[in-house]
Amino acid sequence: MVAVVELPPNALDPPWETDGSEDQTQYHPDWFYRNARWFCQLRWIVAGVLMTAALAAYFPAWTDWFEVRLLPSWLLVSATVLILANGGYLAVLKRLPPNASSGSLRVHLWCQIAVDLVVLTAVVHSLGSYVTYVPVAYLFHIVLACIFFTRWESLAVTLISAVLFAVLVLLETTGVLLPPPLVEMTSETRGSQSWQWQLISLLGIWTVIWFLTSRLATELRQRERELAAANRRLEASSTERASHMLQTTHQLKAPFAAIHANTQLLLKGYAGPLSEAARAVIEKIASRAQMLSQQIQQMLQLANLRSQSQEQPALTILDLPGTIRREVERIQPVAALRGISLDIDLQPVRVRGADDYLTILIENLLNNAINYSLDGGCVAIACGRSDPATACMVFRDRGIGIPADKLPRVFQDYYRTTEAAQHHKASTGLGLAIVRLVASALQATVKIESAPGWGTRVTLRLPAVDDAIPSE
Repeated sequence: MVAVVELPPNALDPPWETDGSEDQTQYHPDWFYRNARWFCQLRWIVAGVLMTAALAAYFPAWTDWFEVRLLPSWLLVSATVLILANGGYLAVLKRLPPNASSGSLRVHLWCQIAVDLVVLTAVVHSLGSYVTYVPVAYLFHIVLACIFFTRWESLAVTLISAVLFAVLVLLETTGVLLPPPLVEMTSETRGSQSWQWQLISLLGIWTVIWFLTSRLATELRQRERELAAANRRLEASSTERASHMLQTTHQLKAPFAAIHANTQLLLKGYAGPLSEAARAVIEKIASRAQMLSQQIQQMLQLANLRSQSQEQPALTILDLPGTIRREVERIQPVAALRGISLDIDLQPVRVRGADDYLTILIENLLNNAINYSLDGGCVAIACGRSDPATACMVFRDRGIGIPADKLPRVFQDYYRTTEAAQHHKASTGLGLAIVRLVASALQATVKIESAPGWGTRVTLRLPAVDDAIPSE
């Protein structure tokens, strides 16, 4: 089956390098691990508060002052469940390998939140589901879910909280669960001390929400600052390496050109006849020098295309068939050496662009079609209008082809498939990276269809110029 990948216009960054999905959680596993342990520490505090409240129920003098009647059984069970679950969470965290993935840690956090929501529902029932502010405590887990999970996962936590609370209220109103006498405000005592219970509980909830949100927001801001500093260091390092590479490349360009030129003189007998052994060695030197010169040229092209300080070339109206024909004539001798025929079908069409850019684009696509064809094969080159406003170029070979799983990566710098490296050892892996940048500059769409044994077809579409517009 033929695989297809298409590069849209102005696509300087290939879309296949990210999956494009919304709300990707890209935190480092260590971040999840540290916060999972932090949740466990907070849970010890919550369990301690519940245990203290349960023990206070046995001393009416404390609870009567707030006009409450506590049911210690619910609180004791809730505290016990939290203590046992928390111990299990910590045991699991200790056994996780140092290189545990963020996915496994996210599952661990999900388990913590799920159990906490069930326990919280029991606590809400014991404290008064709709006569106190305690149900607002569901916001604790909703806030945490919004920070650690994706948008839809945090929505799931919100829905789970809503369902648990709604079921609790339904069971209480239908008499399945008896409303606990936790908060008893009689007409005689209402207004004397009851407002203090409501105020303290509300302020406590506000304080916890502030603490959770501010703590995590502070950590996220710190992480953002660290990432920004790391990014600045990487950019400076990348700029320094690129500058050093370009300087070295420029320095190597002339020596390799001289080596290649001198080897050609030797092979043509300028220094006298050569033995077979000497000729074989010099031919290897010439081949290697030519390959390195080509790689240097492509590296310089790629750097110039990416340079923001590089002055953009002037745009003119270009005869597309004429540009293709010129490049075909240049590469014809190379194709003839391998017995590759060129089938040319060029229809009149004009485009607006930079001549250098269009030449680089066609040169790289022609070179790829020739290099990855089989000896004695055929390469078809065609151009014309696909519609009145669009020019189209097609380069079709019947060579080795590209496997479907590797096709999406062919526009990456220095990427070569194993098959390509074996078939054409002089390949640099930069040709299609250059094509991507030039196509973006020319606002061209690039479509590649390929399969092993079927070959490769590259189709480019770019804006055409009306024939009525005079040439510049």
